[in-house]
Amino acid sequence: MQQSLSFKWNIIKYNENSSLEDIESILLKRFNWDFNSNSSLDDLHDPYLLTGMKEAVERIKQAKDLWQKVMIFGDYDVDWVTSASILMHFFKKVWILASYRLPHRINDWYGLKAYFIDEFESIWVDLVITVDCWTRDAEIVKYAKSKWIDVIITDHHTVPDIIPDEAIALINPKRWDCNYPFKHLSGAWVAFKLISALALEFLEKKEVKKYIEETIDITAIWTVSDCMLLIWENRIIVEAWLKQIKKSRSRWLRKLIEQKIHDDLDSDIFSFLIWPKLNAAWRMDTPYKAINLILNNSDSVEETIEEIELLNEKRKDLTKYFFEESLLNINEKDNIIFYHSTEITHWIIWIVAWRLTEKFYRPSIVLKEEDDKFVASCRSPEFFSIVSILEKYEKYFLKFGWHKQAAWFSILKENFQEFKEKILIEVNEIDFSEHKKTIWVDKIIKIEELWFNFLDSVNVFKPFWLWNLKPVFMVKNLDYNKASYLWQWIDHIKFETKHGFKILAFGMWQFMDKIKKSDDISIIFELNLDNYLGRKNLQLNIVDII
Repeated sequence: MQQSLSFKWNIIKYNENSSLEDIESILLKRFNWDFNSNSSLDDLHDPYLLTGMKEAVERIKQAKDLWQKVMIFGDYDVDWVTSASILMHFFKKVWILASYRLPHRINDWYGLKAYFIDEFESIWVDLVITVDCWTRDAEIVKYAKSKWIDVIITDHHTVPDIIPDEAIALINPKRWDCNYPFKHLSGAWVAFKLISALALEFLEKKEVKKYIEETIDITAIWTVSDCMLLIWENRIIVEAWLKQIKKSRSRWLRKLIEQKIHDDLDSDIFSFLIWPKLNAAWRMDTPYKAINLILNNSDSVEETIEEIELLNEKRKDLTKYFFEESLLNINEKDNIIFYHSTEITHWIIWIVAWRLTEKFYRPSIVLKEEDDKFVASCRSPEFFSIVSILEKYEKYFLKFGWHKQAAWFSILKENFQEFKEKILIEVNEIDFSEHKKTIWVDKIIKIEELWFNFLDSVNVFKPFWLWNLKPVFMVKNLDYNKASYLWQWIDHIKFETKHGFKILAFGMWQFMDKIKKSDDISIIFELNLDNYLGRKNLQLNIVDII
């Protein structure tokens, strides 16, 4: 085992003997889950294995028979948008009277409130179906019951000790009494499981499989975007959708990615082309714009896409500005990074927090200052749970919520300084020195060994994402003619070599001076297919340079 200092990562680790092994053998050893390259949609588990599914289906059948009003409720992010669109599309197909409602991020925050129940009562809603939320809202479900409104909960978050037993059904694979074999489902996945069960009830047998195939695009999008582990069922559905992407029934989706459809598609199409744009809708405007886009299959979809594209560009510009501004106003010596601003928007704080954590490999808290309080978004690296720290100071917060490596809270200005001092003292006492950003190189190769059959061996393991990461390779002592900036984009670097490969270093412009002064560099990269204008070539996307 060797390790070296690098331009970008703290430590590079690799095995000197890895070049003696076949690439497929190396990758099989790396996976610690049962890999099956021949799995298909037929291998998905029966939705009725989920606790509560039978009760949910029976209640929805009753709502259809009695023409009762159904309201789909969730949070305002894209998991809600995709989950709600899955249910809405099916309900329209089978003539169930349904609509959807979501909270406002600033005014309502996350979760259900009593005044939403009052609103539903006023418009004669009989059944509420939640997506991606409510597992923890036992009191609100009880309040809904008092108003003669039934509730079906679909969720994937951690289940507390006290669950909403007043609900008709709580469908959550993380329930302790749920025997569903796969626990790593996104919120959209759980909604997909519900319509899979409903399809068996409402559609003819020959229609069911066809409808499931037509619906997997939304589930696949959020499986990746919600950072679900790409194993077992998650891998099956993402792989199936990538294979049929060219014939997607969704006009909006085809239009959104039409310039990028080629033979070497992978999961990063979601994270770069789809997810940020759908997210831009609710960050910069309203999530209704995103769900209306998904449910719209008419010619007007192009106009909405143009609006969302502009919102996404605005989001990128604001993110870049506030991230660069944050770097000028933080204390890099602290173990936890604080940054606050009066100008930053609610929609940008989490992105800036994520970027600070990615850059410094430490927890970060970014705050929006408004009136008499701060609203905060928090992120932390894998080795540290910021939630476990924040829970100790929950008494300071007006509101508080979390995921595994992320949290959000609001706090009165008068309490902020005391909170900040206490958390800094505690976290600064923790030794972070052993936790360095590390990358593992799967195989050291010679650049002349690269060819399309090598890429084919790698692509057997696609799609790549969390838990099934894209393989990383190293070429030592790269023989190149020169390094230059990538055309007009000075953020990126390209290398010219006699082998004719396109070698790109995205976002590594700050290392150009070091590269020019180095007589001997080695590159660490991921291997891709460049399909520009139909001409295929291998492309090496640099991860780091030694």
